[in-house]
Amino acid sequence: MTLTGKWKISAKIPLGKMNLTADFVANEEEGTFTGTATNDADGAVYQVANGKLDGNHIEYDMIIRFGIIPFNFHLRGEFFEDGTCKGIGSAAKMQGTYEGYKI
Repeated sequence: MTLTGKWKISAKIPLGKMNLTADFVANEEEGTFTGTATNDADGAVYQVANGKLDGNHIEYDMIIRFGIIPFNFHLRGEFFEDGTCKGIGSAAKMQGTYEGYKI
């Protein structure tokens, strides 16, 4: 299973639930990845920054706005051979979880 491709993600944070469609492009040789996540509700697009890839483990940053307030989320997770993924994210004192599947 490769990280590259589109993923449907459901994230749960203290401010509510977000449904996202992520589009990742991995560079396995360099252990990096880039991409975006689009909020299914309002079409807002969030950029992946500092994407690190180690086997099926990923770590990255994403600035997500809630209203006018930006939060820098640091996300860590895993993706699996069955096409699913799960992880955690934190920003300031906020923490949440996400899970999803490759489409």
